[in-house]
Amino acid sequence: MQKTASLLSIRPKKIIFLPETFAIANVSVYSLLKESGYFEIYEQVSETDIFEMLVQYPECIKQWLSFSEDKRSSSGWYFKQGDNGEYIVGIQGNVKTINYLDEVEACAAFIKREIEDIRKIS
Repeated sequence: MQKTASLLSIRPKKIIFLPETFAIANVSVYSLLKESGYFEIYEQVSETDIFEMLVQYPECIKQWLSFSEDKRSSSGWYFKQGDNGEYIVGIQGNVKTINYLDEVEACAAFIKREIEDIRKIS
């Protein structure tokens, strides 16, 4: 029961809609993620939790694909659609990738990895 209360307290939409908010706000992704409350309960937020949020807001997947594509970094995680229709999650500079047939599953995996990297910047 505590997990549900904690997840509700971070306002899940703030995580899922992070790329959209970042595009229109004059604030860093780090600040937006911190404001969401994620930093306080990051251990309680799983890929499955993120997956369930994405199922409710599938339009966010394209936003996360664009967010990943637009990153101006030679390091960090990426999320893209492969030539064969699969979805790929990987880390820049590493040839090892994780391939998914399901875009929601791939996006959830990317989001969790990406927001963890952002959280660890502090």
